[in-house]
Amino acid sequence: MALHEREMLAFRRRNSAACIGALRDHGVLTVSELASLTGLSRPTVESIVAEFETNGLVTHEQQTTTAAKGRPARRVAFNASAGYVAGLDLGLHRVTVLVSDLAGTIVATALHDITTDITGSELLALAAATLKRALAELDASRLTAVTVCISGIVDASGRVLQSNVLPEWSGLDLAASLSEQLGCQVSVENDVNMAALGELHAGAAQNADDVVFIMVGHRVSAAIILGGALHRGRNFAAGEVGDLESTGWGYQDVHETSVLGAFLGQSPEDVFAAAQVGDPDALELVTRFARRIIRGIAVVGLTVDPDLIVIGGGLSAGPVLLGALQTELALLVTRSTQPPLVSSALGRTGVALGGLVRALEVVSERLYGAKDIAVPRFSLPAIPVTEADAEAARPESARPDPTTFGARLATHAASANGSSSNANTGTATHPHS
Repeated sequence: MALHEREMLAFRRRNSAACIGALRDHGVLTVSELASLTGLSRPTVESIVAEFETNGLVTHEQQTTTAAKGRPARRVAFNASAGYVAGLDLGLHRVTVLVSDLAGTIVATALHDITTDITGSELLALAAATLKRALAELDASRLTAVTVCISGIVDASGRVLQSNVLPEWSGLDLAASLSEQLGCQVSVENDVNMAALGELHAGAAQNADDVVFIMVGHRVSAAIILGGALHRGRNFAAGEVGDLESTGWGYQDVHETSVLGAFLGQSPEDVFAAAQVGDPDALELVTRFARRIIRGIAVVGLTVDPDLIVIGGGLSAGPVLLGALQTELALLVTRSTQPPLVSSALGRTGVALGGLVRALEVVSERLYGAKDIAVPRFSLPAIPVTEADAEAARPESARPDPTTFGARLATHAASANGSSSNANTGTATHPHS
C-alpha cells in the first residue's frame, strides 16, 4: 500500500473512531449533531454512518416529533447489542464470567465455585460450560471477543510461558486452543494484570497514572500500571517477584507451604471474620500474615513509587488486613513519603472486569476500524438477588441503590456468591431478564 493510501486509511479510521465514540457516549443523535460533536463535515459523517449501518453497528431511530417545516431530521444511534464481549477469570477455586455489550453494560454473569482439585483440561471445559450458561439468554453468535484470565506468565500471542499453579499449561498456546473451542477471538492474559486493568478503568485507581496492584489470596502477586497503561515487561513478567524468598509471598511450594501458612492451618476467611469482631488470637494471626507479605509489597511499591498501591484479591475484603498492612509498612519504611495503600473497589470480580476491558480493546480495530477508541465506562444495572425469594419479594423502594459501579458489582457478586455456596455449583444472572 502506497504512503498516501496508508495516510488516507489512517485518517478515515480516526474519523470513524470519533463518530463511534460520540454515538456511544451521547446516545441518539441527528447527523447534524454528530457532525457538530466530531468537527467533521456532514458528507463525511453520512458516509461513515452508512458504512456502520451496513455492519449493524448503527441503527435508525424513529422521529418522535415532527418539524414545523421540511423533512424530519435523520436520527441515528449506536447499536450496543451488535456484539458482546466476555471476561473469564479462571481460578482454582472459582470461575467467574462477565459479559457486556459494546457500550460497556454488563448484560450477564455466571459463577462456578470449585471445591475439589481440578486439572487444566477440566478447568478449560468448566470455563466453556460457564460461559455457555452466561450466554443462555443472549444471541451467542454475537460473541465477538473473549479474554481468559489465568495465573501464570503469558506472552502477547496468548501462549503460557510459565504456570506454577497449573504446570500442564506451561508452553501451551491457550489462545489458539480456546479460539477454536469457543468459535471467536480469544485473548489470554495474566489474571493479576487484568485485575489491575479493572481497577484502573472502573475501580480504586480510576484517577491514578502509576499504580501497583497486589493480589492477596492463596498466593500473592503484583501488577504494575505506568502512565495509565499496563506495564508487562520485556518478558511479560513485570511484578513477578514471588519467586524471591525474601518477599514472603511463598511461591516455592504453592500447594504445601504457601503464604497461607501464616494462619497455622486455619481457614483465612474464618480468621479474618474473627479478627473483624476483635478476637485477639485472630488479630495476631492477621498481623503475622501482614508482616509476612509486606516486605514484597514494599519492594515493588518503593521501586515504582506509584500514586497508590491497591490491595485486592480474595483475602483483601474489609479493613482488618489493610490496617495491618499499613501498620507494618510504616514500621518497615522510614522515609517521610510513602505510596498510600487502598482497598480494591471491585473485589473478586476485578479480574473478569479487566478481561472485559481487554476484550473491548481487542474488538475496537476489527469492528470500528480504529485502535484509539477509548473503552466505555462500565455500567451494571441494579440486580435483585436471584436465588432468594424473600429478597426478590422486597419492594423496589426497599432495595439498596448503590450509586457507583464498584458498589453495584460488589453487591451483585456478594449475592451470586451466596447462591453458589454449595460444592461445585454454578449460578448465572441476566440483569435484563
